[in-house]
Amino acid sequence: MTVMKPWRSGRLIVGLILACLCSGCVALAVGAAGGVAGAVYVMGKLQEEVNHPIAAVHEATLQGLRDLDLTIDEDKVDKLAAHVESKLANGTHVWIDLDSIADSRTKLTIRVGVVGDEARSRRILAAIKTHLS
Repeated sequence: MTVMKPWRSGRLIVGLILACLCSGCVALAVGAAGGVAGAVYVMGKLQEEVNHPIAAVHEATLQGLRDLDLTIDEDKVDKLAAHVESKLANGTHVWIDLDSIADSRTKLTIRVGVVGDEARSRRILAAIKTHLS
C-alpha cells in the first residue's frame, strides 16, 4: 500500500486552489452558492439580475446610454431578450444583453471592449439603474 507524503498532498491542494482563483471559477461558485446580490464581473462581462421586466430594463438601457452621450448602433428586442450595441468616443465597442428570467426579473450583461473594462461597465450599469425605480 502506497501512502502519499503529506507535503505532496499539500502542494496538490494549493495547486487546485490557485487554478480556481486564476480561472474565475471561485467567483462564480461563491456567487451561485451564496446568492450574492449586486453585479458580478467575470471574464470581461458585468452581470446583474434586476427585479424589473425586460421592457422596463430595455428602456432604462436606452436612456442610460443617452445620458452618457453614447450612440445606439444596434437595438433588437422581443419579450424574451434584447441586444443593444454602442461605441465609446474612442471606438471601443459596447455590448448589452438582456435576458428575461421571469415576468419581472431580467439578467443584464454588459461588456465594454473585446477583453472587457470593469470600470466603464459599472458606469454604464449605474446610468441604466438610475432609470429603474
